[in-house]
Amino acid sequence: MTSVTRGEEGRWLVHTEGPDGVRVDEYDAVLVANGHHWDPRWPDPAYPGTFDGDQLHAHDYRSGDQLAGRDVVVVGAGNSAMDISVEGAHRARSVNLSIRRGQWVLRKWLLGKPSDQIMLPGWAPWWATGLRLRVGALTSGGLARYGLPQPPHRPGQSHPVQSDRIRACIAAGRVTVRPGVERLDGDGVVFVDGTRAKADLIVWATGYNVTFPFLDPALVNPEDNEFPLFERTLHPDLPGLYFIGLLQPVGAVMPLAEAQSAWVAEILTGRYAAPPPTRMRQTMRRDHERNKRQFYASPRHTMEVDFDHFLWDLRRERRQGRARAGARA
Repeated sequence: MTSVTRGEEGRWLVHTEGPDGVRVDEYDAVLVANGHHWDPRWPDPAYPGTFDGDQLHAHDYRSGDQLAGRDVVVVGAGNSAMDISVEGAHRARSVNLSIRRGQWVLRKWLLGKPSDQIMLPGWAPWWATGLRLRVGALTSGGLARYGLPQPPHRPGQSHPVQSDRIRACIAAGRVTVRPGVERLDGDGVVFVDGTRAKADLIVWATGYNVTFPFLDPALVNPEDNEFPLFERTLHPDLPGLYFIGLLQPVGAVMPLAEAQSAWVAEILTGRYAAPPPTRMRQTMRRDHERNKRQFYASPRHTMEVDFDHFLWDLRRERRQGRARAGARA
């Protein structure tokens, strides 16, 4: 598939290219499920200086074999950065973890079970989710004693970072925590505190861009990963175009993508009727404002949703849409 364009009467043209040449097929609906963890975000602008070693993005990391026997600098403070640093602690010659902004690093288990299994009812207020994460932060142990920088935000104001092993690796001296990068320096990296680490490999765990290269940018063009959608699925001005999994939950994404898919099936079979575009935009503004209150401003949080709240809201909207469809029938 090379592109998707809007045809006459609002239908969608899917352009493909194969052994038999170029083909264009027309559809009533297109579901976009290409994900948002495929287009690596690199530092922009790039850090000054030159680096003699290798550089890769976490997107291209596959196993600890890529770290074996090397002096590694991992840049980032998210889940990928923690996981890669832990693997490097057992395979690399040295690991330096560069963190520009502190994050709350929670353990994956809480009260004897995986932390995302401690569910809250969807009607619970947002502060209850924050309270759950604060409990997780308290029971996970301090950050300063391990050299991890103190976050400038409260637990619950960022996407959770979870690792059961990073603290042990730091305490054992297998991972050294560093501040942000100042410049690249030949066979090493210089950090903002003036310290320097020898390195022959930099792993940039610096996130992803939300892009849709196959869609007309005049129709869909996220800026700084901002792409508002009604219930993270529908665009008020683009009927027939649906987005599946274009969200970042506090919890697993698969159950939410499944719920979105079931909802779209109801739309396509006429069992659900969407509200007017004005109502959609009101809901989108409400969700955007709620997101701004809940999370600190970052491209990472533009699609952040709470697992329980999202399912609760979507179930309610599906019930209302089925009622609208019945009334119209």
